[in-house]
Amino acid sequence: MDTAVAAASTKLTEKEAQIYDRGIRLWGVDAQTKLRQSKVLFIGINSLMSEIIKNVVLVGVDKVELVEDALATYDKLACNLFLSEDSIGKTVVSEAIQKINSLNPLVTVDSTDKEFETMTDDFVKGYDLVVLSHTNFSNAYIVNNLCKKNNIPFILTGTFGLHGFIFEDLNEFTYQKRDESKEGSLIETHKLSYKTISESLKGGVWNKRVDPHFLVLFLLAKFEEKHNRVPDVLQNIDTEELTSNLNEVIKQHTLKQSEIDKIFKITKDTLRTLNAEVPTTCSVLGGIAGIEVIRILSRNGTPINNWLFLDVEKGTGNVEIL
Repeated sequence: MDTAVAAASTKLTEKEAQIYDRGIRLWGVDAQTKLRQSKVLFIGINSLMSEIIKNVVLVGVDKVELVEDALATYDKLACNLFLSEDSIGKTVVSEAIQKINSLNPLVTVDSTDKEFETMTDDFVKGYDLVVLSHTNFSNAYIVNNLCKKNNIPFILTGTFGLHGFIFEDLNEFTYQKRDESKEGSLIETHKLSYKTISESLKGGVWNKRVDPHFLVLFLLAKFEEKHNRVPDVLQNIDTEELTSNLNEVIKQHTLKQSEIDKIFKITKDTLRTLNAEVPTTCSVLGGIAGIEVIRILSRNGTPINNWLFLDVEKGTGNVEIL
């Protein structure tokens, strides 16, 4: 056993130190130990979440808890790592647990059946991080507010075809980072303050320098607030209202026609693929989100503050503080 593994064995078992040797070398003994002691709650096991869970389980957390009540159907098979044709008719969560156990038997996997309306403080307490796959903003507000109240880091993430996003509310978050620009510099402690997603979206804070994907989410949130449902992009009446709302927002800003055309294209492309899951998008965004989970749980490295917008078509990822 070499020095790195031997040092890890003082906090991890010898078996764990050997299995997680790569992680120990990448982010250190202390970070790996924190990961091994962490418990993560995942709500909504879609294709993107399957990528995130895979990455988190492989780095070696203590426990993952899954919340999902859906059955596996053919339309869910496109890129969900936990499902196959043999899964049809079975619960998504039972299939996920089976696959996760095969990925890393050292990680405890459990599930619970919980409606958003019945979630309480006790439900989220005991977890070091809560990750929610986007379904609608009403559910996001419920989970985010519970996490905020109990000082638990929260991630919301979702994809729309070739587009995707990550939102983070880590409360008052402290982390450690070394200044790589200075040779021999010491590790320093930093602090970030975060907003809830409702605070971030409130008032439609937007300007031409903000990623247009934020405008899409703002429009969706406003639509849900008015109609108490997500828009149906196959219904003309819904798309017409979204387009009208988009025009109203654009009128509030002095923009060049080229900028307006760009905003319309991204907005319409995103709305048109509102419920579409694309393997490439899920894989890329799932990888980014997995890295974020490691940073948050280990408090090692700078986390996203507070939005990341991914455009796979252009190969870009923009971080915005909103």
